[in-house]
Amino acid sequence: MKYLSKTLAISLALGVSVLGAASAQELETEIVAQHDTRFGDPFITADGRTFLSMSPLGSSEHRLHELLDDGSLNPYPNDEMSRGFGGVIAARVTDEGVMWILDLGKRVFTGWDINANALVREIVLPDNVLVEHSFLQGYALDQARNRAIIADMSQADLSSAPVPAFIVVDLETGAAQRVAQGHEALMPETDGGLALNPITIDPNYEFVYFGALNGRTIYRVPTASFDGDGSAVARTIERHSEKSFSDGMTIDDAGNIYVADIEANAIGLSTPDGYRTIAPVPEGQSWPDGFAFGPDGFLYFTVNQLNRAAALNNGDDMGNGEYLLMRFEPLAEGTVGR
Repeated sequence: MKYLSKTLAISLALGVSVLGAASAQELETEIVAQHDTRFGDPFITADGRTFLSMSPLGSSEHRLHELLDDGSLNPYPNDEMSRGFGGVIAARVTDEGVMWILDLGKRVFTGWDINANALVREIVLPDNVLVEHSFLQGYALDQARNRAIIADMSQADLSSAPVPAFIVVDLETGAAQRVAQGHEALMPETDGGLALNPITIDPNYEFVYFGALNGRTIYRVPTASFDGDGSAVARTIERHSEKSFSDGMTIDDAGNIYVADIEANAIGLSTPDGYRTIAPVPEGQSWPDGFAFGPDGFLYFTVNQLNRAAALNNGDDMGNGEYLLMRFEPLAEGTVGR
């Protein structure tokens, strides 16, 4: 994490993006919730239930919460399970109401029926799809094929050389495989940088979009390329568009990709025509992180000051204790996403 704590810290402190100026018309954002626990990613169901993972670099004893109408956080699925997760960044809810919770600490996928409030199944990722320093980030939920495509950044020790790959998990059988390890598109574009991290899938489940945290390129690959042994992935990856150094990202049904720009402390917009920032985070805040579209037509995102976490600052948490869930109305030409 030396690169992130030095070079990126300078960019974050300056609040300057190297990819271009903000758009002439910035989108209006609003704060939905504020807590003293560092959020990870938001997850919102079709009927408006909102869930939040808690950053593994935060201090929360619970790893996953449901945000209640009064603004309070309720450990989810229950107190015992929420405490028992080793670390949660990513979860997604299927159209049938199954939340697939990726425990990066214990390397387990937990399927939980949010309507019946019952365990569906647990999938333990086998050792042969992991590496010594596997660091499981987000994942793309391909509902058309009932599988998850995990971004394994590697570098969990924050110092080793990157060996990123996709881990493809069949959510029906539990079978898993590691594909495209070390492919150029998954690697950081800077010496000492961090590899494959942001990942998303389009609403029609045709392409998976991804990039390196320390990368300025969004790539895509057909979801069908993950069929069989996944050998087609490496030869069908193609460059799609520009981005900043970024954490999360998502895509709407018009093909607009929204980027958590950690250089400019802003939400960015990436299309094949170029990249620009469209909405800054509030003054004094930093590190936009995860996204989720809500049934109300808003795009929700977290701001968690991850660069100020104790793990990145010699054991001293430099955060101000005000971690945010925010939202904005996305571009009119595309409002549905994954």
